[in-house]
Amino acid sequence: MVAAIDIGNTNIHIGVYAADRLLAKKTVPVASNKLDRNIGQFLSLKKINGAAIASVIPRLTRRVVRVIKKCCGVQSLVVTHKLKLPVKLCYEPPETLGADRIANVVGGLALFRCNLIIIDFGTATTFDVVSSKGVYLGGAIMPGIGLSADMLADRTALLKKIVLKRPKGIIGKNTAECMLSGVVNGAAAAARGIIRSIRADRGRSFVPIATGGWGHFIVQCIPEIKHYEENIGLYGILKIYHDNAC
Repeated sequence: MVAAIDIGNTNIHIGVYAADRLLAKKTVPVASNKLDRNIGQFLSLKKINGAAIASVIPRLTRRVVRVIKKCCGVQSLVVTHKLKLPVKLCYEPPETLGADRIANVVGGLALFRCNLIIIDFGTATTFDVVSSKGVYLGGAIMPGIGLSADMLADRTALLKKIVLKRPKGIIGKNTAECMLSGVVNGAAAAARGIIRSIRADRGRSFVPIATGGWGHFIVQCIPEIKHYEENIGLYGILKIYHDNAC
C-alpha cells in the first residue's frame, strides 16, 4: 500500500491506496499538538511500502518525512517540479509552482484527459489550467472564501465572524446575510468570471473541476462546474509516486 500525503496550509490529508483504490483517509489539522502521533498511529496500522508527499509548508515536510520513516520504515518521495511528471510545466520559475498544484493537474489529467481548469477552494483559491496534451499553461490565485470571511471580521470593528454556507439569495436582510452573500456569491462570481476569461483567452473549451475544503458547497453557486473531486490531489500524488518509484 502507498500513502499519499497532501500538506496544505490548514490541514494534512492522508490517503492510503492499494493500486488505484483509496482504502482509507485521514485529515490532521496543521495546528494539531498531536500531529506526529496522529499521523504515526494512522499509518502504523497499515502495511505501507511506499509514500509520497506534496507540501506547501517546507518545515512540516521534513517533519512528516521523519514520522513516516519511523512508523513505516520507508523513505518518502517529495513532490517537486524536478520529478518525472506527465505534464510539461510552462511556469517561471518552475520551483515556485506549489507541489499541491502539480498534484492537482496530474490527478485531473489522469481522471479526465481533456482541457481542464482545476479550481482548488482551500485556504487560497487556485486555478490551474492544463491542456489535454499535458501542457500546464498557468493559472490564477485569489484569497479563499474562509480567508476572506475571516479578514472581514478581523479588520473591521462591527462585523463579526460568520458560518459559511450557501446564501439564501443575493440580497442579505441583515449584516450576517450581507457578509455571507458578499463572500460566497462574490467568490462564485469571481470563479465564473475567471473560467469565462480563460476560455476566451485560449479560444477553446476547458472543463472546470472543483476540489478543496470549501468546494463541496460553493460549486452549488457555480453552474459552470459540474464535477467536484475531493481527492484529486491525493490521486495525483499517487500517480507521481508510481511514475518515480523504482
